[in-house]
Amino acid sequence: MKLSVIFTTYNSPDWLQKTVWGYWHQSFTDFEIIIADDGSGEETKSLITQLQSQSPVPIRHVWHEDAGFRKCEILNKAIVAAQTDYLVFTDGDCIPHKDFLKVHDEEKKSGYFLS
Repeated sequence: MKLSVIFTTYNSPDWLQKTVWGYWHQSFTDFEIIIADDGSGEETKSLITQLQSQSPVPIRHVWHEDAGFRKCEILNKAIVAAQTDYLVFTDGDCIPHKDFLKVHDEEKKSGYFLS
C-alpha cells in the first residue's frame, strides 16, 4: 500500500457510509482506510464491520470510549495504526472526488504537505 486515508467519525453512520463509498470509487486503489472513531455507539460499529466485509481496500477501525470530544487523541491512535508512510487526512463527512487519491500520489514530495 502507498497511502493511508484517515478520517474521524462520531455517531454519523449515514455520512460515514457515503464517505467510505467515495473511497471505493477512487481511480487510485493502492491505499487503506483508517476510521478514527471518537467513541461512536453500536450502530457505527456494526456499519464498519459490514463495510469491512465488502471493501475492495483494507479498512481499519480505531476506536476509544466516548469520554467527550477527543478528536486529536483518536487521530493520534489512527496515525500509529497506519501501515504506510504517506497519510491523507480528511473528515468523515467529505465524499472525495474520484481522482482525489490519484492526485495525492502523483503530487507527493518528501518534506512537503499537499492540500
